[in-house]
Amino acid sequence: MLFWFLLLFAVLQGLLEWLPVSSEGQSVTLLVSFLHIGSQEAISLSLWLHLGTLIAVVLKYYKELFFFIDFRVRSPEVVQWRWFILVTTFGTAITGIPCYLLLSYLGENPVFGEYITLIIGLALLVTAFVLYFSRKVEKEGVTIAELSKKRMLIVGLLQGFTIIPGISRSGTTVGGLLFLGVDKEEALKGSFIMSIPAVLGGFTLNLSWSLITHEPVLLFKWWEISLAILVTAIIGFLTIELLLRVAKKYSFAFVCLVLGLIIILFFLLGILL
Repeated sequence: MLFWFLLLFAVLQGLLEWLPVSSEGQSVTLLVSFLHIGSQEAISLSLWLHLGTLIAVVLKYYKELFFFIDFRVRSPEVVQWRWFILVTTFGTAITGIPCYLLLSYLGENPVFGEYITLIIGLALLVTAFVLYFSRKVEKEGVTIAELSKKRMLIVGLLQGFTIIPGISRSGTTVGGLLFLGVDKEEALKGSFIMSIPAVLGGFTLNLSWSLITHEPVLLFKWWEISLAILVTAIIGFLTIELLLRVAKKYSFAFVCLVLGLIIILFFLLGILL
């Protein structure tokens, strides 16, 4: 039975990754609240499923990625994109690693597991705030290649905080780029390309932490998690174009606000009852 729930979460991950509603936050909430999986195990599973959406991103932007890794191509724009990936990855590590280690440390405390849903609810309210105000400043702006390295670093630092369940990675990074004056189409592209090294880094960090602490890497068999990653990749690739158009057209600030309030309400009811 647990395996079928895993596949369901894989489908949800493939769908929600492209919408600024924190796919990790929704998955962790469901895993903790309904399957009673520990908060640390739930976050770990979410990081593994992100490998599937990473595959989908690589398939969508493979042409651009080919130019970025082909160092025979030295046009100013491509060189700036390389700097963008490098600097944002560095910034993500600065904030992301401490956040992950803190979550891992707190996850060992049973009390933290009881409050994880409250944290996710509050984080979704933060996401709603970012999405709302990023829409207010949206305009035809600069390209990624025109960003200064200081501004690239700021976006990377923001991405590091999105390892906290409930803070949407795409919503935060796209919002940050819009605040910095980047065109929306370019911001979406930059957000997903900068996610590739971040997801790989998060996966490596999670695996390393499990090996260092001698904790089980996963609650599932290897073939089960591999199949779930494949399902996430397929669903993600098939829906990325449609859902990105939806994300560009509509604001999800209200959705995040409602989800955050509902999760907080469930947490409070759980305490009172």
